[in-house]
Amino acid sequence: MRIFKITLVFSCMLISALACNPTYKESSFGYKLEVLKPIKGLEVLQSGKSMIAVSGPYQARVFVSSSNGLESRCYGWFNSSLIESNKHSNNMASLGGESRFWFAPEFGKYSIFFDAGKEQIDENMRAPNSLNNTKFEEIAHTGQSITYGGKMSIKNAENFVFDIDVVRKVSILSKKNIEKELSINLDNVAYVGFSAETKMINISKKWNKETGLISLWELGCMNTSPDNRVIIPLKKETDSITEYFTKTTDYRMKVINGVVYYKADANGLNKIGTLPEHTKNIFGSYSEELSLLNIITFNFDETGLYLNSLPKNNNPYKGDVINIFNGNVDVTLNHNWPFYEFESSSSAKELEPNESINHSQTTYHFEGEFNELNDISKKVLGVDLNDIPKF
Repeated sequence: MRIFKITLVFSCMLISALACNPTYKESSFGYKLEVLKPIKGLEVLQSGKSMIAVSGPYQARVFVSSSNGLESRCYGWFNSSLIESNKHSNNMASLGGESRFWFAPEFGKYSIFFDAGKEQIDENMRAPNSLNNTKFEEIAHTGQSITYGGKMSIKNAENFVFDIDVVRKVSILSKKNIEKELSINLDNVAYVGFSAETKMINISKKWNKETGLISLWELGCMNTSPDNRVIIPLKKETDSITEYFTKTTDYRMKVINGVVYYKADANGLNKIGTLPEHTKNIFGSYSEELSLLNIITFNFDETGLYLNSLPKNNNPYKGDVINIFNGNVDVTLNHNWPFYEFESSSSAKELEPNESINHSQTTYHFEGEFNELNDISKKVLGVDLNDIPKF
């Protein structure tokens, strides 16, 4: 494994590779690295042909990844227009990326995305300043990982202020790591895997349910295709899938034999979620068109409190663990979300000063022949890709 720093001093090898092939396809990892050059502290962590582009100062954010080098398809999405217009430095909440942390809840009595007394409608929604502006500083660095952190202040709609210290470690996984973690063989597929571990420490007064709690929320913006289907194996059979924004009809979601199948094609604003009593700590997606299988795992406190981010909810402590956001592009509505998101949340806790909450999420991408991907899906997700319904 090795690491390339995209700076004037340390970037010679990677910049030389880019210079040798200035005509990368727009969908390629190499092309996206060119777009990302203005991002401070951008680095490429590499294991074999697997690569991830990550910036420590930008809150240890993974922007994109590749399973097969610079010319390979790029799996993540980020807001390139913000970078091109030089508005990215103080708008990090809108920057996207394949792996970044967030906070919950978005809506409800204890929302951190609305000011006290403001009606909770789109026009009044804003990201906490700390998510937009706080640049992280380096804590530790190896060839396989970076660890960065920063102090943040978050105020909820009840005017309670959470003063926190956030530490986030991003690691690229070797072939051996992935094979061991998932009990699979990778000899015949292209792969990339990385983990993001986030710790949130209370550095002020005690947190209480009566004044609101916050939790960590891992978000990953993914490129997609018309045939992309999210796969969520459930702990038990249920029709109680949370629906946000718009009603999910049969053309976008089906629940069959304890598995949620969801059309995540970035062609219609929608979002779904699973409650803790129905949730396993694994989900994924598959696209036959892209020959791509994605798998997400995360740590899961089955008995914990999960915050409710549904608009107009009346129960702030009955929320989802897994969420899938499906975006769209609609100029008339100012929507520019040509991606879908894998999301998982930590539980929320009443914390004394110096106590903490931890959340980790690991992202895997596998590209190859159908039979090889199907073997992985059956072993890891427990789902035969032949059984994905047509809708």
